[in-house]
Amino acid sequence: MTNWNLEEVYKNEEEWNKDFSSFQGLVKNIVSFEGKLNNLEAIEEYLAYEEKISKLISKLYSYSHMKFDQNQKDLKSQELVNKVIKVIYELQSLSAFHNDEFLALGYEKFEEYAKKSKIIKENLFNIKMLFDGRKHILAPVCEQIVSNFGPVTNAFGNLYAALQNSDFEPIDVSLTDGSKVKVSPNNYTSILASLKKQEDRKAVFEAQYSYYDKHKNTLSSIYKGVVDANIANMKTRGYDNILASFLDGEKIPTDVYTSLIQTARENTAPLKRYIKIRQKYFNLPEYHTYDRMLSFSNAKVAYPYEKAYTDVLKALEPMGDDFVAHAKEALKDGHVDVFPTEAKRSGAYSTRIEGYGPYILLNHTDDLESAFTLAHECGHSIHTLYTIESQPFATQDYRIFVAEIPSTLNEQLFLDYLLKNSNNKELKLQAVCKAVDNIVSTFYRQTLFADFEYQAHTKAINGEELNYEVLSNIMANLYKEYYGIDLETEPLKKLVWAYIPHMYYSPFYVYQYATCFSASMKIYEEIKNNKPNAMKNYLNMLKAGASLYPVDVVKLSGVDLTSKEPFEAVCNKLNELLDSLEDLIK
Repeated sequence: MTNWNLEEVYKNEEEWNKDFSSFQGLVKNIVSFEGKLNNLEAIEEYLAYEEKISKLISKLYSYSHMKFDQNQKDLKSQELVNKVIKVIYELQSLSAFHNDEFLALGYEKFEEYAKKSKIIKENLFNIKMLFDGRKHILAPVCEQIVSNFGPVTNAFGNLYAALQNSDFEPIDVSLTDGSKVKVSPNNYTSILASLKKQEDRKAVFEAQYSYYDKHKNTLSSIYKGVVDANIANMKTRGYDNILASFLDGEKIPTDVYTSLIQTARENTAPLKRYIKIRQKYFNLPEYHTYDRMLSFSNAKVAYPYEKAYTDVLKALEPMGDDFVAHAKEALKDGHVDVFPTEAKRSGAYSTRIEGYGPYILLNHTDDLESAFTLAHECGHSIHTLYTIESQPFATQDYRIFVAEIPSTLNEQLFLDYLLKNSNNKELKLQAVCKAVDNIVSTFYRQTLFADFEYQAHTKAINGEELNYEVLSNIMANLYKEYYGIDLETEPLKKLVWAYIPHMYYSPFYVYQYATCFSASMKIYEEIKNNKPNAMKNYLNMLKAGASLYPVDVVKLSGVDLTSKEPFEAVCNKLNELLDSLEDLIK
């Protein structure tokens, strides 16, 4: 079976509606606990009640969302999603009382209760997180004021979306062969990758970025609004610095962020080496950022799903029988939706439904990229399985800071398997190029953007103006430092800050892509080199779920992200891969 079997969750809409009615009733009745959370029995009852609601949310929301993702023309499934979301908002409002009542008891009381109660013990870390963040929780009336201003501060992201997506009209570009293409943010990179002539790539690049140039004052004003809102939140909640305001909730030391940037800056030599290899191979008198999509291999390497499934499992064999058994469970019939279909959501992901385990969405197109995607999503689902087996429900939802470690580690296993077992030179070349590009895009590029965010916010905190010239100059300096590329030769590229949605939607988020990637590379290096307890430590990390703060979860694997060592391992790996690349393109 190559489709999800969602009938194992709900056979029909009637069953879904029955659970939804129960969900609505439970949410409306949660106010019956208000004012009563002051003793062990009441707290036990409340936590059990809350868990029952959370499990229903997982089942109702995930099912309806997955149904919609299978066919995004299915308005009925979209309606079900929206019904669940509406009640979730109601739940957040009606259950707000419990934080104040928990805080009033004091953490010591919960520690005492945890010795006598299983469910309180299971929830103790989540309760600890509430108390750890108490310093930055405002008085109820102040929290209400901040909440009231939420739609205002969030409006900057909506403004960007309107300008970048809704108002963007595809731009006609004439190519040197007389043909025309329509360029938009959705197809910009794929068009660049298809063009052989640098002159055409330049024309497409300038068409896309001319839009940002036309709206640069508006876009910089929107970004300034995002920055100002972030700084206002920092000051209102009493954080010492902007990084702490984003990282403190998960107790991620700011050293992780600053160490990542510093290490990347100190190790740009491999990245600049890669640029030179590309320039020489593609015979470019001058290398530009719009040349980055040129491929060393354009050969069509077929990789049917059946072969990808078999090879991914073989690639995971060095991790041991138990790990492979978990992979087989993750990829079992009915839990992977494999092929593209009309109106199916694009991309890929791994999710879970409470009581039914993980599910994977793919859009497998029988190529090498699709095979790597299978390995990647399988890593997420393996992580989910180990966590479900090892943690109570309260601490099963691992954090994004950890999530991309198992997925990218699986990709490294698959890469090594291909290089060792394939005789197909084109396949090896494509595999090495993918690994190189992963490091360039996931480690260096995301760190560069994290560096930009930090610099922009720092300037604003110091009272400097954030106009398009200031933002563009920051970006130009970073491209020179990281890539060795002088953007004076392509000045529109300085506006790349206007092209990256994360800058507007999810500030101080992208650094996590780089940290996860670095951790997975370091863990895999130690497992591959048979370092004592390396595999055991990795499994301990997978089993930890959200029972510790994310940095402490990663430390279970033997990796310390507050040090430079994991980041240096990525830079060293890039040099190693570039050696392989140069051998393959001789």
